[in-house]
Amino acid sequence: MRRRGGAPLAVRVGHLDPLPWVAGAVALAVFVLHRWDGFLTRDLALYSYAGQQVANGVPPYDGVLNRAGPLAHLLPAVGVLAARAAGVDELLGMRVFYMLLTVVAIAVAYLLGRDFFVSRAAGLVTAATLLSFHAVVLYATGGPREKTPMLLLILGALWAAKDRRWFTAGVLVSLATLTLQIAFFFAFPAVLFLLLALVPRGARLAATVRVAVGGLVPVLVCIGYFLAVGALGSFFNGFLLLNASYQEADTLLSGPGQAWESMKHGYGRSLWFLLTGLALTAGFAVAAARREHRQRSPWLGPVAALALAVVVDLLWNLRDFDSWADAIPVLPVAALGFGAAAKALQERLPSRVALGASAAWLAVALVSVFVYTVTERPDVLVEQRRSVQAVLGTLGPEATVLSVEAPQALVLTGRSNPTRFQMFTGGMWRYVDDTWPGGIEGFRESMLEEERPAVVAINPDRLDSWQEGLDRSYVRIGRAPGWRWYARRTLGPDVIVDLKEAAAAAES
Repeated sequence: MRRRGGAPLAVRVGHLDPLPWVAGAVALAVFVLHRWDGFLTRDLALYSYAGQQVANGVPPYDGVLNRAGPLAHLLPAVGVLAARAAGVDELLGMRVFYMLLTVVAIAVAYLLGRDFFVSRAAGLVTAATLLSFHAVVLYATGGPREKTPMLLLILGALWAAKDRRWFTAGVLVSLATLTLQIAFFFAFPAVLFLLLALVPRGARLAATVRVAVGGLVPVLVCIGYFLAVGALGSFFNGFLLLNASYQEADTLLSGPGQAWESMKHGYGRSLWFLLTGLALTAGFAVAAARREHRQRSPWLGPVAALALAVVVDLLWNLRDFDSWADAIPVLPVAALGFGAAAKALQERLPSRVALGASAAWLAVALVSVFVYTVTERPDVLVEQRRSVQAVLGTLGPEATVLSVEAPQALVLTGRSNPTRFQMFTGGMWRYVDDTWPGGIEGFRESMLEEERPAVVAINPDRLDSWQEGLDRSYVRIGRAPGWRWYARRTLGPDVIVDLKEAAAAAES
């Protein structure tokens, strides 16, 4: 029995196949072993803070200005609200929620590989390869980061496109883009090229219309939401204007050595899995150029379509590449490259040999990720919590905190910043300079001398531009992983001594 799309029903229908649950269970075991005490970096804290603000009733972009999509603000709020309902730590709630999103992503990766190649073995290889990437594990337990739901939505879009569910594919591409705009530069070309590979010429226009209509639905819902909460201007400024007019990004061409070091830092030894998977995809794309190969292996055409989408994404990264995390959109293709290799072996070798090769790769991928999980379990968050408790516990709950690219203290105490401007890199400072009375200097003066926060938590990278103002009215009291503490002199010498001692004790 077959459904539209070509694969046997027994292979395609999830409830007849227990392996998505197996893939998800293995992923869950990996993530639980890795724990949730990873370093709360500036960016991770930014999305955590955004989620807390949304949970407090503040619309995206009004709580904190950020250039990512609105879902990057809205989705962490789910974890915050769940944590509040359960009476547990809000950051833990967000991290567990994002872990569960990644568990679903691994299960969907299995379904994608299975249906792409009509092979459960290829599906398992695809899922295990995706799980083996260090970046996936890192963000699964150390988030929240917008690229986690983006990865899930991209996987869903590819799966829907392979299944010729074009409306659904359009919806998921749109949602991925509303999470993080860079998703569009891979996901949309991928769906478009899959459409060209899978749909007969006469039916392509109708399929394209379904993709477009599907993509329009989340956009209209999003606009309706921002209209309802009176924040449509904030949405357009954060989602479009900041990126169109105030973007200052690194590129692959401007610093290839730096980009390579970043990739090694983010992926570790799994970087070689990533590169091998992309190379396999490229090799199969070349093979797809010959008709006899496509006739023998119909899956070559869709694989070639994804290879072309990777090229489009690479061209975008030549213009805009900040770090290893910007490679996450193409991780599904690298994983599918190994799935394609498993399928090719099945077509050319005795089944026992082919399955043995797939099992061997599964063992390599799973051993690799379990070794990473148990040997790279960071606990920097414990130090960060200790510092926040020591410093702000000395002052009490009424003490005000200003974050200068250091939202961690706000997140860990549930406090709110006196301004929605916290980020100043990548051209954000120019936006503040253009929109704040008196420009960026007026902003600094207003924050330090009008708001007069009791404590300033500042990212070390921003000290040069803020040091003069801090020296006038503040004194450094200590440091924490990711930021420096400054206290207002008017707190008095005794309080400042207490704060310095508390910060020093937290560091030891």
